[in-house]
Amino acid sequence: MQRYVLTSYEQSRGGTREVYDEFLRLSGAAEPPIWMTSLGHNPTLIRAYWEKTRGCLLEGELPHVLKEMVVFVVSRVNGAEYCSACHAHSALQLDPTLTYHDLVSILDPKSTVPLPASHRMALQFADKMARDANAVGDEEFEKLLKAGFTESEIKELLGVIDLAMMFNCYTSGMRLPLDPQYKALLES
Repeated sequence: MQRYVLTSYEQSRGGTREVYDEFLRLSGAAEPPIWMTSLGHNPTLIRAYWEKTRGCLLEGELPHVLKEMVVFVVSRVNGAEYCSACHAHSALQLDPTLTYHDLVSILDPKSTVPLPASHRMALQFADKMARDANAVGDEEFEKLLKAGFTESEIKELLGVIDLAMMFNCYTSGMRLPLDPQYKALLES
């Protein structure tokens, strides 16, 4: 059973078209991604998803590439193929020195991926939050503070983790197919 209907740019109207236009302007993409077009039938819902995405992922204090890696890590934990591929693609676009294998192995203690220690700590925190947020104690937050993250940045990190969890649930529940550029990444 197909669980979604895609609303192309040409079919979009009103609030949906506004979201598509803003996404295209900010991302430089040629067309909206499948996750977005799967929400295109409902202007209120697509606006809500887009606002959260823009606020958590595209704005803020944390480096964009770190946020993309956080979403990738959380999505891998949750087995969310669409989000894993999408955010691996974005991270690799932002940092062409990385490879897909680097992202997959980034939390391995033997990883040689050049990454600031604070970023590795943020990714480990994201991994723990995705596995069981209730098991994350004060000491994990204190480690982030000692690594140089401000309270505001920690809240932003939590927002990115929450964004990933939301999209993991949505894209996996809808069984969305991969956009061609994400599929190509996994096949390389």
